[in-house]
Amino acid sequence: MILLFVDSNAALRGVRANWLRDNLPGYSVVDFADSASAAAWVAKADSLDILVTEAIFQTQETGFALRDAVRGRFPQTRVLFTTRYDLTGFEDQIADGLVLKDGPYTPEKLLDRVRALMTLQTESDDPPPVMVPGTVLGNYQVLERLYIESEAETYRALQITVQRPVALVLLKPEYLKKPDIVAKFKERERVKASLMHPRIAPLYEAGETNGWLFYTRELPRGRSLMEIELTDETLSERRLAEVLFGVAEAMQFATERGYHHRSITPRDIYIDADHQASIVNFFRPAVAKKRDAQADVKAFLELMRQVAAEGKARGLLQSLTDANHDWNGLLNALDDVRDDMRERSIVRKIEAETLPVNVNGAKPWWVWTAIVLILVVVAGLGALMNGRNSPPTANVSALPIEMVKIPAGTFKYQKNENIKLPDFWISKHEVTIGQYAEFLKALKSAKAGAYDHALQPKTKTGHEPVKWGQYYAAARAGTTFNGESITLNTPVSQVDWWDAYAFAKWNGQRLPTEQEWEKAASWDEKKGHALRYPWGNTPNPKAANLGDDYDASPKGKGGKIDGYNLWAPITRVTLDVSPYGVCDMAGNVSEWTAGESRPDEWPAHPDYVDIKVPVVRGGHFGLKSNDQLLTDRRFPESANEATLARGFRTATSTAPAKPKP
Repeated sequence: MILLFVDSNAALRGVRANWLRDNLPGYSVVDFADSASAAAWVAKADSLDILVTEAIFQTQETGFALRDAVRGRFPQTRVLFTTRYDLTGFEDQIADGLVLKDGPYTPEKLLDRVRALMTLQTESDDPPPVMVPGTVLGNYQVLERLYIESEAETYRALQITVQRPVALVLLKPEYLKKPDIVAKFKERERVKASLMHPRIAPLYEAGETNGWLFYTRELPRGRSLMEIELTDETLSERRLAEVLFGVAEAMQFATERGYHHRSITPRDIYIDADHQASIVNFFRPAVAKKRDAQADVKAFLELMRQVAAEGKARGLLQSLTDANHDWNGLLNALDDVRDDMRERSIVRKIEAETLPVNVNGAKPWWVWTAIVLILVVVAGLGALMNGRNSPPTANVSALPIEMVKIPAGTFKYQKNENIKLPDFWISKHEVTIGQYAEFLKALKSAKAGAYDHALQPKTKTGHEPVKWGQYYAAARAGTTFNGESITLNTPVSQVDWWDAYAFAKWNGQRLPTEQEWEKAASWDEKKGHALRYPWGNTPNPKAANLGDDYDASPKGKGGKIDGYNLWAPITRVTLDVSPYGVCDMAGNVSEWTAGESRPDEWPAHPDYVDIKVPVVRGGHFGLKSNDQLLTDRRFPESANEATLARGFRTATSTAPAKPKP
């Protein structure tokens, strides 16, 4: 048995490799400092059973490429990724491997995780597989055994003609001559084939080849709950709710139609990179004795406790358990929970240059003149750039922050409370990627923590959003990120409250209070009342970048109503403009507000009164339009929460200096 260990930590690699050698009898451990050397070794190796590699090296090479090279030669190799980085966004790449987070990890922790990988691979007391890996059965090539049941074995296999991975369920040979068991096996095939639901792995084909009886089904996307339990990963309340809902939806669909099933296990639940859940088709012909649905739900919720994060996620499980739901009740309860968790994490194509419009949407003559002039300038610049053999970019530079004065006066807050505010200024647009980049650049020469809030968690040591390097480079080039267009004038997102606070402080400003935000968004000085929408009181699906046309699929093709599936650049023409001239208050990205001056004075979360959080205001590209967009107060899980549908804008109580051109 051979284990390949790849670790660039020169100080610890030898200690870790020797620890594996000393504690894994029967294994030969080969170690390298980089993926290139390891790949060269793999190309000449005769076999490989376990690969332990860094997921992302400091050189920006990845262990995923090494894993693919290994699997190309040795398909059965089990993989353990170690990482010092946040792997959010790489869920698909690690779908069939375990993960060990480097804190740095101890040799003992490494050994425990490798042993867990070995346990996942095969139980020591299990008999050898009926089908040897590499065996071809009809149109399928067996890759590895996944698990054993009393009458059948399940394998990971490859459907040769279309190169599709499948699960192949094989009736054990000792039962082939027992008519009653064969009949029962075929009846299960018919039941599984009759059950069609997007969250239940469908049966592909029932076959009989050379005396072997088998069927194949979909191999669900992502990792099984059993695999996830062996990692350090936990699910936040929002992600847990998505998973629970997916399983409940599938179970309610099947049980309502009379399908019987065995007890659900961790290997039956699969979770993909978007935290969408699906289940193995473990349904069977109906039997006389009905299952206790409430007991089944409680058992399922108990299974999920192993991957639920401490705090609100565990609290959600407990509240659902206490309610004693059946599958239909659980589905309805989770539907209500998800209504409060609408924020999505996806990116979108950004197009179009823009100019401001008046509140009524009509473009005055000077706008059309300006459009013609801009087109001439853009054409000239394009010709100049092409003459220099330079690639065209979506935008040469980021726009500066422009502030709008909101005059002192009384307005009606939350539709029923008269609030008097002094003069203040608020940024016309949401803070952009280009503007935030200037802040991060300044931090490099500033004293550590110079702009941090006094109560910022000690574990938060910087203000760089997730995958910043990748999407900032794409924004500078005016190209795409994850297949989506992006520019320097796209609103920055994936920032938590501490990031927004620090940016505003660096800029000599602050975050707007809720009262300031709402007045700037909705108050009409001339009419003396608040508007339902920034543009007036009449709904207009095309006016703001909202979620009525949002497509959450990986290849989302939404945006048919407002022009944008995800965030839109601040430079576009939009009707989402308040009477004061402040843009994108109804949609685009939702926004952090200041709350109160101190976090201990933040409002209590309505669902968790012992937790205080700053409030998020405004709609976003994934939220459906409604007449509460400007008054709705939404509460995040904590000030640490960051999503791709949330950004911020700044405010100040003193007149700002005029921006540089």
